[in-house]
Amino acid sequence: MPIHACVAHQIHQEAPVNKLQVNSKVVLTGLNLTSIPNELIKNRECIETLILDNNMLTENSFNMPKFRNLKELAVRNNKIRNIAVFMVNIQKNCPNLEVLKIRNNPNWSVKLKKEEKHLVFKFLKKLRILDELEKTRQKRYPDSFSNTSHSSDSE
Repeated sequence: MPIHACVAHQIHQEAPVNKLQVNSKVVLTGLNLTSIPNELIKNRECIETLILDNNMLTENSFNMPKFRNLKELAVRNNKIRNIAVFMVNIQKNCPNLEVLKIRNNPNWSVKLKKEEKHLVFKFLKKLRILDELEKTRQKRYPDSFSNTSHSSDSE
């Protein structure tokens, strides 16, 4: 069961929260967060989906410990200005990310150019969906990904 804004306020205030179950979905939207709450970082191994839309997060907010099991991240309508720094942080700290929703951030085009898409998929090797549009890397970028394994990891 996802954690929504009613419980999110407790997390943000550092109140005790029961340990999350494996494959949890956490929703912390519209809370004016400027950093990832410590309670989330403590429970990061359980989080598979993290929705952080409509906050005040920047690219530096994602310089955090690894979220190894995170597969989906939504950070729409935040304050992410430096896309390159954001991508480096996500690449390093969310190595298994498959879905990224990042629209409506400063310096993030509504319609990405082909080169921008290429760079995002190059940085995030396991990414399948960018801003809700599924991409088939083999068809779109055959030269760049011909040596990349596309098999799924079994857990």
